[in-house]
Amino acid sequence: MPRLGMSVEQQASVKRLFLFGSILAVVGVVLGVFLGTNGNTGGWLLCALIALIWGTAALFLRMRKADRP
Repeated sequence: MPRLGMSVEQQASVKRLFLFGSILAVVGVVLGVFLGTNGNTGGWLLCALIALIWGTAALFLRMRKADRP
């Protein structure tokens, strides 16, 4: 049985949530860079972790978009 895909409302909701997550990711990276430049190695780890999570979400959404009819 093929998947029907997401409705227009669901697509809009995903775009809104991804935008909100992207804004929070930018804030987190800025905080991580601030901590990293002040000598805290955890700041660079925070930057790497945020980039990994954001990249995984972006890749997942791109793959889901390609699967839509």
